[in-house]
Amino acid sequence: MNRLYTLLFLFISFLSQAQDGVFLTAEDFIENKVYRPEHSKIHERFATVSIKDDGLKTIYSADNAYGYKLKGRQWRFTENRTYEVVSTEGLWVYRVQNATDLSSFSYYFSDGAYGEVKPLTRRNIRNCFSSNSRLLAVIEKLDWRMDLFQPTNFRHLPLISALFVQVFSKNGYPL
Repeated sequence: MNRLYTLLFLFISFLSQAQDGVFLTAEDFIENKVYRPEHSKIHERFATVSIKDDGLKTIYSADNAYGYKLKGRQWRFTENRTYEVVSTEGLWVYRVQNATDLSSFSYYFSDGAYGEVKPLTRRNIRNCFSSNSRLLAVIEKLDWRMDLFQPTNFRHLPLISALFVQVFSKNGYPL
C-alpha cells in the first residue's frame, strides 16, 4: 500500500512540474496554458523568470509575458513587479511577501485579468465598484482588521473573493 502512495505522489509531482511555465498572454493565464519547451529548466529571479533550453536562455518579464506558474503557484507580472495570484474567482486577489516581515503579506486586487493591480483597501474597492450599492453596503460593514484573505469554506476562496462571488451572483452582475 505504501508503494502505491509513493507512486501516486511521484505521478502527481511529475504532472505539477510538467505544468510549470510562462503565460505569454492573459488568455493563456485564464486557460491555464503555459509555454515551456520540453526538457527546459525554469528559474525565478526578482521580477523575472528565465527558461533555459539547450543552452539558450530566455528571460520573461512584464515586457513580454503575462505571468508564470511554478511549483503549483501562479504569478502575474506587472510594472516591474511580480504578484502571487491568490484568487481569480469573484475578485482577483494577489499578494506580495513583505520584505520587513517575511511571515506577512501585502494584498492587492484587480477587477479581472486585464485590470490594473491596486492595493486592496476599502477606499480602492469603493472607487472601483462605486456603482454597486449592495456591495458597498457590505464593504462598509466589514471589519478590515480581520483576516479577509484566509480561505473560507466557500469553495476555498479568500473571504474577500467569496464575498464578491456571493454579492455579484445574487445581483446577476458579471465581474
